[in-house]
Amino acid sequence: MKKESITFSVQMTAREVYRFTFYHVYHGFSGMFGLCLSLLALLYLFTNFNATSDMGKTVLIIVGAWYTVFEPMMMVSRSKSQVKRNKAYQKPLNYRVDADGITVSQDDQSQTMTWDKISKIVETNSQFLVYSSRIHSFIFPKSMLDGQEKDMRYLLIQYTLDSNVKVKGKMRKLYKLARLHKERFEEEMQ
Repeated sequence: MKKESITFSVQMTAREVYRFTFYHVYHGFSGMFGLCLSLLALLYLFTNFNATSDMGKTVLIIVGAWYTVFEPMMMVSRSKSQVKRNKAYQKPLNYRVDADGITVSQDDQSQTMTWDKISKIVETNSQFLVYSSRIHSFIFPKSMLDGQEKDMRYLLIQYTLDSNVKVKGKMRKLYKLARLHKERFEEEMQ
């Protein structure tokens, strides 16, 4: 039977922040462009090694390593730093996903993001990312959903189905099915 709401807690870790940052950087235009440029530089270096000057080799190695080695290493460092600096990450964040929206609470503070404020939902292999703007997102690690992954997917689709939310990643096909065949979707999710 389908659920109308779910609750769970998330203890944000550097690993989860890294996964979010990695997705955010490498799925944007600049990240894709930078990765392609790095790979082309490495390809050129390997195919023209003997014909390239020492200075050219140095430049190609730096360009080639930028998005393949340096950027991921810097993201690890930034993720660790962000988790240490952000006071909200020091304690678990408690979430409730229901018809009203996504409510996050910690200690005696609580805030609800209504569904009409959600602009994009992404399901990766390890996380649900629910964006309220181009760069602000709720990060829901699947490992912290306590077996409620299917329920989360259903609720995200159910409560945003009649909106203009963009859906990407693993749940995109299911979202399209839900838009075309609402009754069939509800049967699938039970």
